[in-house]
Amino acid sequence: MLITPHGGTLLDCFATSKEIAELQKKEKDLLKITLDNRELADLELIAIGAVSPINGFMGSKDYTSVVTKMRLANGVIWPLPLTLAVDDTVRAKLKPGMEIGLCDSSNRLRGVLRVDEVFERDPDEEAKHVYKTTDLTHPGVEYLKNRPRNLIGGQLRAMPLPDDLPFAEYRFTPRQLRKKIEELGWKKVAGFQTRNPIHRAHEHLTKLSLEVADGLVIHPLVGETKNDDVPASVRFEAYRALIDNYYPKHRTLLAAFPAAMRYAGPREALFHALVRKNYGITHFIVGRDHAGVGKFYGPLEAQEIFNQFEASELGVVPLKFDPTFYCQSCQNLASERTCPHPATVRHEISGTKVREILRGGGYLPQEFTRPEVAKVLRNYYSSVSPTPGAALPRGFILWFTGLSGAGKSTLAQAIQKELAQKPNCKIEILDGDEVRMYLSKGLGFSKEDRDTNIRRIGFVARLLARNGIVAI
Repeated sequence: MLITPHGGTLLDCFATSKEIAELQKKEKDLLKITLDNRELADLELIAIGAVSPINGFMGSKDYTSVVTKMRLANGVIWPLPLTLAVDDTVRAKLKPGMEIGLCDSSNRLRGVLRVDEVFERDPDEEAKHVYKTTDLTHPGVEYLKNRPRNLIGGQLRAMPLPDDLPFAEYRFTPRQLRKKIEELGWKKVAGFQTRNPIHRAHEHLTKLSLEVADGLVIHPLVGETKNDDVPASVRFEAYRALIDNYYPKHRTLLAAFPAAMRYAGPREALFHALVRKNYGITHFIVGRDHAGVGKFYGPLEAQEIFNQFEASELGVVPLKFDPTFYCQSCQNLASERTCPHPATVRHEISGTKVREILRGGGYLPQEFTRPEVAKVLRNYYSSVSPTPGAALPRGFILWFTGLSGAGKSTLAQAIQKELAQKPNCKIEILDGDEVRMYLSKGLGFSKEDRDTNIRRIGFVARLLARNGIVAI
């Protein structure tokens, strides 16, 4: 008997064959909005039932209850709001009961939402509760503050997932993964969430979980992450190398989790655990600073949040592990509970340090990561980084603002010429006039249109920078 889904019933929100035909007929008449990457990820989670019992983007009652109480309006535990934001221009066109088309950046219809209500959020209040800070250096807060305040609540009917989504062979829906688990005969199933390549400490924790579980699902997040996180395609190559060589094949599954990262620390750790129930996972690994960023959360807050709820209400068992490191004296992986030796003989390498080593062309110690994983990471960083000694990061954005004729284009071209002399430096100039001609044609100069134009430039610049290109 598999674990009961969160809220009691596993949903999915895909339109039926009959509904798809009807939606396609009236698509041209629908008011359409383009979703950003996080909203598209949330749409997929809703569509496949990963966030059961939620069947659409949240209305005001659920939103307020989740933000302030970590529960849906009906009392079911839920720590993160799933919201759909629109600007004032779109809001003015919306009426309760109408249907709107939800599109991706290629203008493909990904779903239709029946509008139940339109309401306004307070970004500062949401940030204080969800992220425990209003500091704009927090990536979740930065995202929140850059989105419109208007939110649409309503039920979703999703179109079939596109065939060209990355990691399609690993992108199991909850129903598909549950079927695999059932076929394997697993009763206790451990789950491991990661947005980073797995190093030796992670490997140690996952293998400890196999001592108490029948099987292990390594379930890496493949939605949008920070610019300096390792891309999902590189991480998956590292996961496959690790699993092929160091995990029992009959007790390990690799699957892609399509969510975007919010970096909400404790709340996101709870979200990751509850969602995994819907995938058939019974035990969820929670390590140090799960889903954290910077110094915004204490190292064990992600574990402590589970203590606020009854085990019967959670339904999933959190596996709380202490921080693990390699001890030279023990000649083994250990934790504070098992190692008597001082910090001077411990290998503890932060993600920042790992990136620093690899960008400089160095090698990661075997005590930190397996050589197969180190090779994958080194190949990636060598392909996108300057040669050792060059000070440039692998991709960044320079944004010039000023009045017409102030010299922005002249300055940009001069900098392009200078940077072009750096080894392996790729540069693209996004000229404001060209952007308006090709990317923002039809937009005027109202406050809303100018904001839309800026968001489009920012989106393209970020894509360039995260792929190792200097965007000016």
